[in-house]
Amino acid sequence: MDAGLDSSLAPAPATPAAPTIASIDEGRRLIDDIDVQLRALVAVRRDISRQIQTLRTGEGGPRVQHGRENEIIAAWADDLGPRGVEIALAVLTLCRGSLT
Repeated sequence: MDAGLDSSLAPAPATPAAPTIASIDEGRRLIDDIDVQLRALVAVRRDISRQIQTLRTGEGGPRVQHGRENEIIAAWADDLGPRGVEIALAVLTLCRGSLT
């Protein structure tokens, strides 16, 4: 496992403060860097989610546990409000794959 990922498995600290930027270009570079990190994390999350689904179905369970998904949605909503729900649903859909 990637050493950088190991540290990300620890409980997340409080939301970090955004740095103060001196220019639009600097801000855009920071946003681009964050977007790269977000895409990489979502890809890792997707891969772990698919492994969990395979293990769960291999044990005779359902591929998706709606109660668990509701907990995830609630956490996103608590942290980010109504738009957090939209993000959670998008991440869950991407990570679980098609339900049909």
